[in-house]
Parts: sequence; C-alpha cells; structure tokens
Amino acid sequence: MKKILYILLFGSLIFGSCAKNTNKETDNIRFMFDPGDLQFISSSFNPAMQTMSALYGNSTAILLLSNPQQPQQHASLKLVTYRMQDDPNYFGSKVNGELILVETLKPGPDGVLEYHTEFGQIPTNQSREQRIAHILDSKPIAFPQ
Repeated sequence: MKKILYILLFGSLIFGSCAKNTNKETDNIRFMFDPGDLQFISSSFNPAMQTMSALYGNSTAILLLSNPQQPQQHASLKLVTYRMQDDPNYFGSKVNGELILVETLKPGPDGVLEYHTEFGQIPTNQSREQRIAHILDSKPIAFPQ
C-alpha cells in the first residue's frame, strides 16, 4: 500500500510540475513616455476613470506651480495620462497602459499661458480652462535630499 501511495505522490509531482501555465498575461502594450529634458514633478490617480497621470516639467515650471499668477518665461509642463491596467507580475497592482492624452502648458511670447494637446483629446465634460487649472493645481513631490 505504501508503494502505491509513493507512486501516486511521485507521479502527481512530476505531472503537476509539467502542467502548462494557463494564466494569460494581458495583451495590452505598455507605453513609456520619454520626457526628454523635463523632470518628473508629480503623479495622480483617478480610480473612477481608471487613469493615472504623470506631470513633467523643467526647473522653471516648479516656480510656475508655486505661483501660477506669475508666469515664468521659459516654463514648460507636460501632463501625460495613461489608462490603468493590471500588473501581470504583482497581484492587485496597477501599471500604466494605453497612452490616452499628452497635454502641454507653457507661456507664450506675450506671457499668457498656452495650452495644447500633443496626443489625444481632452474629455468632453471638461474645458481647456479646467484642464489648465487642473495642471496648475498640481503639487510637486518633495524628494528627500
């Protein structure tokens, strides 16, 4: 009887380890935005809309965020928004997925802030002014020194 149990146990270990993994990873393509010479400023998540955003800017843009009424001549901000997707490597974790929107905000020659989208379209329930206010309302992340 012991021999039969050992054979069954050994057989189940062999065949169990050879089983094909039936968990299929997502077919979504992750897109990593290249900010160029801009640095990371902050990030935000909107679980209701299943989106995540990263704000990039130059050093002058941080001054613009601290005082939006005083436009900085060479400030440049980019807000990049992605659709969230499940991380196939960690249960319950989310990562950036499909690129939805890339918005740019910088002062024009007359000092007035110019807004435009480089990719995608702003949500239909929001105006350009709301998007500008949303970007300028971002608080830079404080990194330890």
